[in-house]
Amino acid sequence: MLDFNKYFNEEYQYTLKRASYTQIEKRCDCDKLELKISDSVDAAVRENCLEVIFERRVFFKPEALYSIRVCFALTLTFRDTDIARDGKSMDWSTELARSVNPYLGNVVSRASSLIAALTSSYGQQPL
Repeated sequence: MLDFNKYFNEEYQYTLKRASYTQIEKRCDCDKLELKISDSVDAAVRENCLEVIFERRVFFKPEALYSIRVCFALTLTFRDTDIARDGKSMDWSTELARSVNPYLGNVVSRASSLIAALTSSYGQQPL
């Protein structure tokens, strides 16, 4: 497992980039709806930092009721320039997605809380 403390400073920044709730107006005459939750992580190395975009989508198959998209951005600062140079060769999206780390855990829980608030404020059961 990757030791993120070796690469990044303890302090990091995160911000909400997008939150959308789209009500689906068309009626679904199907017997069964399947709730889908999709997460994606994209990361890119910049000068002395790693920029990460985490997105969670909630939707139904077939399309019905609503769809939700929540997106957070993270900026992680490398400990030094040598580590930043070495970090350019890593697949950070994969490493972040498959490893337990405080950075992604923070925004995943925030995304979940925001989705629960959005669904309950529109009269649905909170997810």
